[in-house]
Amino acid sequence: MERIPYFDLCAILILIFMLVASIFRRMTKGIINRYYIDVVVISVAATVFDIFSIYIDNAAIPGLHFFSVIMHTGYLFMHNITTPFYVVYIIAHTDTFHKFGKLHPETCFVIIPSFIYAAILAANIFTGWIFYIDDDCVYHRGPYMIVFYMLAFAFCLFSVIYLFIYRRLFNIKRFIALLSIFPALGAAVIVQFIFPHIRIEMFAVALMLIFIAMFIHRPEEFIDYETGLNKFSAYAYDMRKRFSTDKPMDVIMINISNYLPLQELLSYDNINDLLKVVAGRLSIICRTAKTEAYIYYLDKGRFRIVLSGSDRNNTNYIAETVNAALKPKIPINNMELTLLAYVCIAHCPDEINDFDMIITFGKDLSSKFPYTGKVMFAKNLLENTRYDLVGELESIIERAADENRFEVYYQPIYSVNERRFRSAEALIRLRDEKYGFISPELFIPAAEKNGSILKIGMFVLEEVCRFIAGDEFKELGLDYIEVNLSVIQCMQSGLAGDIIAMLKKYDISPETINLEITETADSNTQTIISENISSLLDAGFTFSLDDFGTGYSNMQRMASLPLKIIKLDKTFVDFIRDPKLNVMVRNTVKMIKSMEMEIVVEGIETKELAEMFKALRCEYIQGYYYSKPVPRDKFVDFIRESIPMDKRIVKSR
Repeated sequence: MERIPYFDLCAILILIFMLVASIFRRMTKGIINRYYIDVVVISVAATVFDIFSIYIDNAAIPGLHFFSVIMHTGYLFMHNITTPFYVVYIIAHTDTFHKFGKLHPETCFVIIPSFIYAAILAANIFTGWIFYIDDDCVYHRGPYMIVFYMLAFAFCLFSVIYLFIYRRLFNIKRFIALLSIFPALGAAVIVQFIFPHIRIEMFAVALMLIFIAMFIHRPEEFIDYETGLNKFSAYAYDMRKRFSTDKPMDVIMINISNYLPLQELLSYDNINDLLKVVAGRLSIICRTAKTEAYIYYLDKGRFRIVLSGSDRNNTNYIAETVNAALKPKIPINNMELTLLAYVCIAHCPDEINDFDMIITFGKDLSSKFPYTGKVMFAKNLLENTRYDLVGELESIIERAADENRFEVYYQPIYSVNERRFRSAEALIRLRDEKYGFISPELFIPAAEKNGSILKIGMFVLEEVCRFIAGDEFKELGLDYIEVNLSVIQCMQSGLAGDIIAMLKKYDISPETINLEITETADSNTQTIISENISSLLDAGFTFSLDDFGTGYSNMQRMASLPLKIIKLDKTFVDFIRDPKLNVMVRNTVKMIKSMEMEIVVEGIETKELAEMFKALRCEYIQGYYYSKPVPRDKFVDFIRESIPMDKRIVKSR
């Protein structure tokens, strides 16, 4: 039976049209666009091989036996590596390459599978296990052709699961567009498997790729056509996604502070020419530095450069080069214009971990801080803003208490031995209308100073008790929540009674709450504190020592306290990479374990660090590697998703 090439001919026309359209629509920049074009190019190659193989098979000329083998081998290779490339394309959409650590997705899903497919097809020339061409130049499937279908199914299944895991990163149109290729391709595979003479698979791929282009690759939504850079909508989409996945990145903010006066002075065309010059210089600098930089033009003379991964090593160089490049006068239409460009580096999420905060900080950059002509650093500027807050902190805290602006966030704690999230730490957060999120390092000392920390502490405890008493907590399978007690709270003679009364109010067990005290909590008014601890201990509460390593660490006092858990401060995480300080970390862990106490390591941000402390047999890991502190609803969703399906508690209707 002759094979029908018409679907392939239509597919090649569609795919070539899409390649040309991608160039004209400026869809060549950015990692997502590049992987999309890779998939299209591979599909073109697969379709070309398929077309030639069809015409050779239909001719049935024995002298073309060798060429038939080459064409079919080329088609199978190109067609089957389409799915691995699509997997990487999906990962690029979620911007989660950093989650794979040293095992880069390209290696796992492109390079290795390509070598495997090449090896199988090379061996097939001699074995005929996948396909063979008989003496009459007729194509036959081999007994192991099913292996290729199984591998393709595995890649597709991985992509679908990955899409559902990161469903929250997509709107409904993007999600459906990315998902639609699988049922369409599955239907085409079934048709072609039953009717081998109908070559429809590549036509289905072409249709789905053009469908994806229509709903996802829409440069008019994300490209500023005056500058050729990504615009604010792209910046908002990308940054929200990066913050959501805790992706480490550096943001270079460039604000032209005298942009508005220049806009009034210049014509529309001239101001656009100025923006093009600035955009061109930023692009050349990033290209010269050989970095995978994302450059955005927001509005009103504000540009952003975002770097991640190993490209962050070039952050300072790029910032300094940009700062120097924007200092000379810029000739525009026989005029020489001087720009006052603020250039600031923000390390995220260490210094700024919220989308709203980075927008607010960037917008206020040129209005709240004096122009120095030097590269600025967000860390220093954020510290300087404390002076603006000091005079208003008491009123801010009072207003927050009256208007319920305090919120309890939860950061999960991973049990190494049980391989699950066994507990979480409750953390207080404050968001003010004027200043946005205010760091606990700033408002908690102020609250301790004016006494409002007592009210805040009971607010946190009540919110935690309310959470534990609800059905959601039981579904999550958590053992307990950690609640911090400030030094001021520990010094109150009625603390134990207040805490016990709160638990009775919500009818929950003391075993569901672990109380955290700091190293200094036992150094003042020891009698009152000891009485509180003794009463709470008798009531069934457990205690942990928070921030171990930040104080003077009196070992005798630590040994005398009824502690169950020691929480190692982030300084130990920093020490472990240093060969000399590593010895101290190991001995500290050994000492704590010899005292029969459990260890929580705080501040873990990478898989490498997590594995280092797991190797030291630390029982618990806490940090951005697993999750940043998040509001209650997001915390519940996170823990639910971490529970295997067969162990989830299903509520009866």
